[in-house]
Amino acid sequence: MDGYKERLFKTAFRLCSNAATAEDLTARTIVQAIKCIDQFNTTVSFFGWLCAILVNFHRMDMRKKAANSLAFTDAPPEAADAHPGPAEVLETKTNAAAVRAAVMQLSPPLREAVILRYFDDLPEAEIAKALETTVGAVKVRLHAARRKLKEMLAANLLQ
Repeated sequence: MDGYKERLFKTAFRLCSNAATAEDLTARTIVQAIKCIDQFNTTVSFFGWLCAILVNFHRMDMRKKAANSLAFTDAPPEAADAHPGPAEVLETKTNAAAVRAAVMQLSPPLREAVILRYFDDLPEAEIAKALETTVGAVKVRLHAARRKLKEMLAANLLQ
């Protein structure tokens, strides 16, 4: 489990945007996984199974608290130039902030799919299992999320 702890924490933090809550979600996920290890289905990846547990705990917490916030803390990808100029640095940070703000505005089902696909790099089949839905539904959510993000980002550029 130690090999998955940091990755689970990052996923939890992206979902809840609070370090203490992410620590709690990670710990609860690990405890639950240990309790239910005999239920692990070897046809999916272990991390995908852990994500399913984590997302379920997060959803339970959201229902209890009616929380609906998300923050991404990952740094934007490095520029191709090893020494970008100030303008490039500012543009990269501005673009990353705009994307994070737009993702925060997505509905929870779209946001969860985006996080698991684009930040945790899970395949659609594992996302479907983690979110307890079909692969088709995941594809629809990702398509809808990309469309909404494109609209929001385009509107942001026009302002």
